[in-house]
Amino acid sequence: MKDIKFELGQKVEMPCSVCDAEQNHTAQSVTKLGKMTKAVCDACGTVSAFRRGKKVSIDTGKTKSGMPYSQSQKYKKGQAMMHSTFGQGEVTAVVDAQKIDVLFGDQMRRLVHARE
Repeated sequence: MKDIKFELGQKVEMPCSVCDAEQNHTAQSVTKLGKMTKAVCDACGTVSAFRRGKKVSIDTGKTKSGMPYSQSQKYKKGQAMMHSTFGQGEVTAVVDAQKIDVLFGDQMRRLVHARE
């Protein structure tokens, strides 16, 4: 897949989290390599971080949402959680005694757990 190089002011269609619809956005911040880092929604004016890729939904089984994330709680593989910043997630791996990999809607993140 070819990487797209963006320029300041270039238009791109992407989902807007505020409008909750696919909207035109204008590139507000672009790196030297041509990667867009911030985009402004043309409809509502919201500035958002630009991340290319599709968001994935997390299937948590029977429960709609997991327990709130806590660094002091011990987690196991397959357990659902609700993080205050990243949202709904599922533990995909226990890396070591105090680290877990969690799949959120946008990406995999490494979090701490079982801290006393």
